[in-house]
Amino acid sequence: MSWLGEQIHLALSRKPGTPDYSGRANRYTLSNALDFARQTIPDFLELIRGKTILDYGCGPGWQAVAMYQQGARQVVGIDIDDRWLSHGRTLAQQESIQQGVHFCRQVPEEFLGKFDLVISLSSFEHFRDPGSELTAMRAAVAPGGRVVISFAEPWLSHNGSHMGFFTRLPWVNVFFSENTIMRVRSRFRDDGATRLEDVTGGLNKMTLAKFARLIEQSGMALANLKFYPTRGLPVVARIPLLREFLVSSAACTLRKHKSGASAGQHLDSSIESVPAQVMLPTSSCFQGREAG
Repeated sequence: MSWLGEQIHLALSRKPGTPDYSGRANRYTLSNALDFARQTIPDFLELIRGKTILDYGCGPGWQAVAMYQQGARQVVGIDIDDRWLSHGRTLAQQESIQQGVHFCRQVPEEFLGKFDLVISLSSFEHFRDPGSELTAMRAAVAPGGRVVISFAEPWLSHNGSHMGFFTRLPWVNVFFSENTIMRVRSRFRDDGATRLEDVTGGLNKMTLAKFARLIEQSGMALANLKFYPTRGLPVVARIPLLREFLVSSAACTLRKHKSGASAGQHLDSSIESVPAQVMLPTSSCFQGREAG
């Protein structure tokens, strides 16, 4: 049966050796890098203006550089992929803004609790241990500051497998086992990955229910949580089972409690402005990495 499933999956995929199908990440420019954030995060451009921002899981740096160009006071991008960090530094240098945008593998300890805003864009579904990463985001943001998370294609959505580079079949991970998917994937990638969590960038099977549980356990106040149905389908976002399959993206805004605030406090969507922004000092970590 597994052999048959593999053959069916292959028949519904592009021919091995042909170019990858293109996706959103393949078409990033500085002019469109923030489109997804603007579509899923309310008043996004107003939110980032004048803020010191941590771009958590920054990837190749397109969003970090674009946020600075759109008025952020200072942006730090962190990621575990040195190639992406190097790309981000090069991009910042090309735009002559390396004084305001920095890239590191991790946040220097002296900056923890200093950021006005921590943003995770299109990365939360890739973290190996998302609960730990959310805890780290909370540690990085200043008391009263915000953590904003927005990601596309939850696990059970039509492209939740993130295998769109070789197949157009929706809900691949619903129709086929992980083993079958990975065997077919090996025809298009030679990285030796046998599990989804081992592919480049990783994949943690983030369902909407899991996302909601992690938010609830974060120790931060929920300002808003939004689900965006595929093609704007009505009603489905309100029905838990349906939205797992028919919601294409999710976003939330969390707020870190100020000192002395109750951990059980919840906020509505009209929360007050965050505290005055703090300009991050120059760090040897940033100076040593900007040259790439």
